[in-house]
Amino acid sequence: MSVGVVLAVVAAGPVLAPTAFAAAPVAVPAAVAAAPIPVPFLASGGAVIGAGTSGFLTRDADGVARWTRYADGVSTVVETGAGGVVHGSASDSVVVTWPKSQRYGTERAVVFDMVTGAAPVTFSGFDGEVTGAVGSALFDDGHELHPVLSTQNGGVRTSTQVTGMTEPSHSEFRIADSLPGTALGFYRSFEPVKPEKLVVVDIAGARVVETYTAEAGATFAGAATITADRVYWVESGNGKTVLASAKRGTAEVTRVAFSGNLAAGYKGGLGSDWSVLDTRWDTTTPAQGIVARSLTDETSVKLLDHAESVMKAADGTLLAVGTTADRGTGVYRLAVVDGRPTAELIASTGVTPTPTTPLSYTGHGVPATVALDGVAKTRLGWKFSTADADLSVELRHKQSWTLFRTSVRPRETGTGVLPDGSLGFDWTGEVGSGAYRSSAPAGEYEWTVTARPWNGMPSVTASGTFTVNRGPQAHDFTGNGSPDLFARRADGNLDVIDTRWDDATGQLAVAQTRGSAVWTGDWNRYDRVESVGDIAGSPAADTVARDKTGVLWLHVSDPSATGEPVRIGGGWQIYTQLAGGSDLTGDGRADLVAVDTAGDLYLYKGTGNASEPFEPRKKIGYGWGIYHQLTATGNIGGNPTGDLVARDKDGVLWTYLGKGDGTYAPRTKIGGGWNVYADIVGIGDGDKDGRPDVYARTTAGEAYFYSGSGDWKAPFKPRSTTLGGVAPSGTTYNQVF
Repeated sequence: MSVGVVLAVVAAGPVLAPTAFAAAPVAVPAAVAAAPIPVPFLASGGAVIGAGTSGFLTRDADGVARWTRYADGVSTVVETGAGGVVHGSASDSVVVTWPKSQRYGTERAVVFDMVTGAAPVTFSGFDGEVTGAVGSALFDDGHELHPVLSTQNGGVRTSTQVTGMTEPSHSEFRIADSLPGTALGFYRSFEPVKPEKLVVVDIAGARVVETYTAEAGATFAGAATITADRVYWVESGNGKTVLASAKRGTAEVTRVAFSGNLAAGYKGGLGSDWSVLDTRWDTTTPAQGIVARSLTDETSVKLLDHAESVMKAADGTLLAVGTTADRGTGVYRLAVVDGRPTAELIASTGVTPTPTTPLSYTGHGVPATVALDGVAKTRLGWKFSTADADLSVELRHKQSWTLFRTSVRPRETGTGVLPDGSLGFDWTGEVGSGAYRSSAPAGEYEWTVTARPWNGMPSVTASGTFTVNRGPQAHDFTGNGSPDLFARRADGNLDVIDTRWDDATGQLAVAQTRGSAVWTGDWNRYDRVESVGDIAGSPAADTVARDKTGVLWLHVSDPSATGEPVRIGGGWQIYTQLAGGSDLTGDGRADLVAVDTAGDLYLYKGTGNASEPFEPRKKIGYGWGIYHQLTATGNIGGNPTGDLVARDKDGVLWTYLGKGDGTYAPRTKIGGGWNVYADIVGIGDGDKDGRPDVYARTTAGEAYFYSGSGDWKAPFKPRSTTLGGVAPSGTTYNQVF
């Protein structure tokens, strides 16, 4: 496949004039020398991503892009919508691109002329992906080999193969820097593999006008910039890292050694004789902040204490989001005035300047032991010398290496800053990320936090450990504290579905949206299956199943499903209903109740012994043949022992409160309409409020959640939908329990 670089020029107002050598710098408007423009949205960090003659483009710490005019200081948000990417350059044009849906490439692009304010030009038809912009010119890695002319929304888009980058095989081009009408980028061919080149592209001519290569034995290290007079790049090899500077139009190349991470430390060139460096990355000298270093002698001029970003402006100067102790944080213009580099504050965050002292870590508020049972959230906090910093947090379960990651980003509202001044958040007791979160398993965790101060000082990292404790929970087969469900497929296999409570939506959610774990085996050989709680002495819930000959089997909780069932005994075909999981006798063990064909109710007291899990049966009631389904719910009435709900043939649900002696109090009506459900499951504490809840599934497969209220007269709150149901898309279950 032949892939070339295609240059698209859009007629969105006059296109900047091309030249192999940039014209004289554009004069900075007089308004720039006035009071700094207010940019409070950069107080917590950000970057300059474009700069023209009329204003500059920034992206704040929340990812919001804004164009700020020099003349009046007005800042305008660049609206992107879902999936939009903002591209800036050394020009007054702003480009927003959107990707194709479920396919590689760019679907469309919009070009804004920030000088004229004319209606934006929208165009599409890209073969590949837009990889960068220089003014209103877009580079994409498309497949077009011939010019294509098309008209879209009144704008004319001409696509032309860039000459000088026409390798007859797969290739790559990425923009490193630009000047008005000129792009500087790295170009590489993969088939056959050839050394990477640094090329200067004339926009109007769509052609390569200059080519630079690293010296023998060295490679480009990723950073390169262009000025009116020179091209700068970083190369590494032959045991050294150097900053190379080529005088444009000549073969003259100067290389200066740098003892450190020059790819990170190099920020750009100023004029013909100066380079801008972040001295944090120089390992041989104490950090001096952002300095301009002469290419002709050893002179260094300090410009800023720190900088988060540096961007080329249309006039050849540099704009930096940075900090000085006397003027504070904002956007600084770096320029050469009367032969000497200077830094002028042109836009200020308004934050009172403070000494730019290094950030320090002073302690944490992470408990040594975290008990998560019945707890919705646990507060975790870390203290630093200032709360003006963004914090990244990683929690790692040492046994499984499961991770939880989040970012704490304080803002004017105080979000992320705890009452004691530390940075922190309320952990919901989960691991994983996005839609793939699940309840955090018990065990030891390692925490690692990194604080990035807003003033550009170096980040600080700290780490430590804590332990999560969990006890046995109702309907928890996996031992991570959250309720699980078994769902039997038509083929006889069981899906093990771990649930979680989603705080954002207030819904019960499926923890594994990529698909649940599957227990293979012929579970269709059973005509009755019931989750009965811990009856075998293990820390998690067990299951009993009756086969078609009347033999009852015990499946001890086993997340890997490797254990064989244990035979409890025969003769269980006399029962029409089984319900287990509640402690009716107050001994702390789950018990089982069963209704026979005569309508009599029997109690099987749990023993905690897997080889003989129940004591001999005891009759505790009669007339129970009127019920179609029994569900042991645990304590839903407020007393210490377990309760039961029963649905009659008319669809009315009734509560039977356990008395603690193995019997029930008289029934209480909950309500009608429950005959719409194929399954009613006492799921345990699904919403982490410490009270048992109920899960219900309709005959159509719709799943609902009933949160326990703690009131025996009205034990459930109104039902709510579940997030994602319980099944992977297209899966049909004949029973959920």
